[in-house]
Amino acid sequence: MMRGALISLVLLVAGCATPSATVPAPSAVLLEVPADHCEPLGALAVRMSTELLAPEDALHTSAVNELRRRAAVHGATHLVVARASSPASMAYGTTAAASGVAYRCPEER
Repeated sequence: MMRGALISLVLLVAGCATPSATVPAPSAVLLEVPADHCEPLGALAVRMSTELLAPEDALHTSAVNELRRRAAVHGATHLVVARASSPASMAYGTTAAASGVAYRCPEER
């Protein structure tokens, strides 16, 4: 009896930890200029920081990945990332920002 309850609890917790099937994966958002018929969804921006000293390219990559994740949540299929206006800054920790415009393109048939 107790063993069955423990197994049920483990399965319930594992089921709660699985990602939702309704939210697209960030990798589904293409980092390229979309076709002319695509709908602009708007600008997005993110700032990433850490207490640890990290290479600026690694932190910028993390910022772009977070931007891509947010674009996916908004239903974007494409994301045009703006060029970084300044490199990541190092003071107490490291900070990087990324911004861009998200687009939704209809599926090709």
